[in-house]
Amino acid sequence: MRIAMERQLKAQAKLRGVELSLQPWHGLLLAHAPDDSDPEAAADAFRHTFGIVAIDPAEQVDAAPESVADVLEARGFPEEVGSTFAIRCRRHGPKGKWNSQQFASALGAEVQRRAPHLEVDLGEPDWEVRVALMPDYASVLAERIPGPGGLPTGVQGNVSAKLADESDLLAAWLVMRRGCRIILDDDADPALRAQLTDWDAALADDEWALKLNSGPGPGHAGRVWGRVGADLDEFEAADDRKVPLVRLEPLAGWSEGQLIELKHRFGIA
Repeated sequence: MRIAMERQLKAQAKLRGVELSLQPWHGLLLAHAPDDSDPEAAADAFRHTFGIVAIDPAEQVDAAPESVADVLEARGFPEEVGSTFAIRCRRHGPKGKWNSQQFASALGAEVQRRAPHLEVDLGEPDWEVRVALMPDYASVLAERIPGPGGLPTGVQGNVSAKLADESDLLAAWLVMRRGCRIILDDDADPALRAQLTDWDAALADDEWALKLNSGPGPGHAGRVWGRVGADLDEFEAADDRKVPLVRLEPLAGWSEGQLIELKHRFGIA
């Protein structure tokens, strides 16, 4: 699943003009982009890649409280007298010179030395500083970007969709979030197809579809095992039917309020 997610993330980024290099490390996926890359384009790729729960933009500095404080000062300390702050530090990987509590304490003292009007509040601070402490460096984390969650695209095989109206679009999105790759009918609505393409690079063109080809198991790459919404009687299987076909109706039983919430999550409301 991790490999499938990495392939999809790189493809999503490349479609947005960003070349990502990825490094799995101690349960994290570290992503690096060239300095001249558009950070918003990179963030957009992460936001539209299923399997990613959250993204933490990071600025890498020396693993020293003074170096982190330099970054924080450059970004700007809160100016109001009596404003509160807290340092949230988490160590990753083997222990280096610091543990998380020692680093947080030293950084807090350095911040107060430079901004004595700030007060510490570990419960509900006005300003929260997040630091990822690595063995050889520290990452100053910016505001967390929520990801779509779900399963990486393609790990649950291929499902076809007619994509004739908004309900088809929402149903297809839900099935994609469950790890399926959507194979669209030739007469799919172009405007709806464009919206769905944001979520899977394989829908961009035939070349990307071939690069990201997947299936429900060995020997079944490209084969379809299910159909979103439409009657199975209307669907002609493109293979030998060794993969059983099922009809998927992920919107069955949804209330109007739930559908509106889903539209907000998808970004079409």
